[in-house]
Amino acid sequence: MENASKALIIAGSILVSIVIITLGVMIVSGVTDTIQQNSNLSGEEILAYNSQFTAYEGTKSGTQVRALCDLIRNHNGKNTEDSTRNVSIQTGTAPESANALDEVVTAKTVTDFRNTIKSGKTYEVTFSYDSHSGLIVGAYVNEKK
Repeated sequence: MENASKALIIAGSILVSIVIITLGVMIVSGVTDTIQQNSNLSGEEILAYNSQFTAYEGTKSGTQVRALCDLIRNHNGKNTEDSTRNVSIQTGTAPESANALDEVVTAKTVTDFRNTIKSGKTYEVTFSYDSHSGLIVGAYVNEKK
């Protein structure tokens, strides 16, 4: 009887070990897939990704900037699980290189910025790009005088 209970304890320990190892392998492979997905984009894929935003680059009317805000809000809404694919929008000058965002840009943040844009004004729009992937991570809007 004593040997049977020890055998059951050993069998249970082996099963728990197998489950832990399996979970570890699944987690590592998931992280690896995400890293490869973000870093293995071809030049054409990066251009296609960025082109939806770069159409708004340069001197634009307030209405066009508001449309850019809507695009960014919708884009970020589709990418809530991967904050590195989020695009921020703000006033200022675009840095030459930037890092991917590490937190989700909320729809409220973009909507609040959109509400500051006046339809009758003219704005200069520039973008910052992630220094590793080349994807757009920030939009910078400044009112032209």
